[in-house]
This record gives sequence, structure tokens and C-alpha cells, in this order.
Amino acid sequence: MAFDFDGVVAGRVWCFGDSIDTDVIYPYYRYPSEAEVRKHTMEAVNPEFPLQVKEGDLLVAGRNFGCGSSRPGNILFDVGIAAVVAESFSRLFFRNCVSQGLPLFVAPGISTLVKTGDTLEIDYPNGRLVNRGTGKQLPLQTYPPMVEGIYQAGGILQLAKRRYDEERAAGQR
Repeated sequence: MAFDFDGVVAGRVWCFGDSIDTDVIYPYYRYPSEAEVRKHTMEAVNPEFPLQVKEGDLLVAGRNFGCGSSRPGNILFDVGIAAVVAESFSRLFFRNCVSQGLPLFVAPGISTLVKTGDTLEIDYPNGRLVNRGTGKQLPLQTYPPMVEGIYQAGGILQLAKRRYDEERAAGQR
């Protein structure tokens, strides 16, 4: 499911605290296959998450989400998470997810805006987050055009391939 940067995306919220590390997000060292890992992602901090997460849900976290090693964040999106909104992210996790085209949003104050089970609206074009139940809002920082281009392409590799194909086609004219 691709994130719609041109529209409004809303989903059920799963809240997590500060410093959720990649061992919790992607516990590959305990399970032999990707299918097994998906059944256990985030289980260490919320055993209900892997059992109840649905396509289009949103993950909200505190500070330093994704700290630890450089494991991929794609497992969250593989289980249905449409986007992650956090107070802050580990720099390496943030960079890896943007490179993969996985939507992350930094939003100071998000932990006070929603709780698990709420519906959060991400209105990217207008730069705001809205708790649909309470009507409370927070500003949402948008990305510079270069980063938006990475997201629109589906990741840095897809962007590079597209540019290569365009340059190659232009050179053959």
C-alpha cells in the first residue's frame, strides 16, 4: 500500500513509547523466516500488535524510534502500517526508511495527541495531523522536494533507476 502524499490518509493508531529499538521492530534473530518475523514484530512491547494490526493502521511513537542496529523498517509496512509518526527517530533508521520509500513523519507532541485505538488523520498537503475523535491538531513538517521525489519514486533505488532510464532514453534520441 503506497502512502498518498497528495491526499489525506487516516488510520487506526498503535502507540508506543520512547527508544523502541530495532530488535523489537524486526526480531529476525529469533525466527527463521520473514513470515515468522511478521508474526512477532513489536510483540515484546505489545503482544496484541502482531495479532491485531491491520492494513492502513498508523504507528505513533515517542522519541528515538528505531534505535539500535541498522535493520530494515520495512517489516512494519509488510504487516500493514501505512506510516510511522514519532516525536523523533534514530538517524540511521530514519535514513534507511526514507531510502526505502517508507513514510516516516517527525511530529513533536504527537504522543500527547493520540492514544492507541484513536483515528489519526495525516493531511500532508496542508501540513497537519488531526485526531479525528477529539479534533485536536498538530503541525506536520513536510519534506523538501528532493525527499518528496524519493518517496514518489518508491525509494532511492527506484529514483536512480528512473533517472537512469530517462537519461538513457534522452541520449538515444
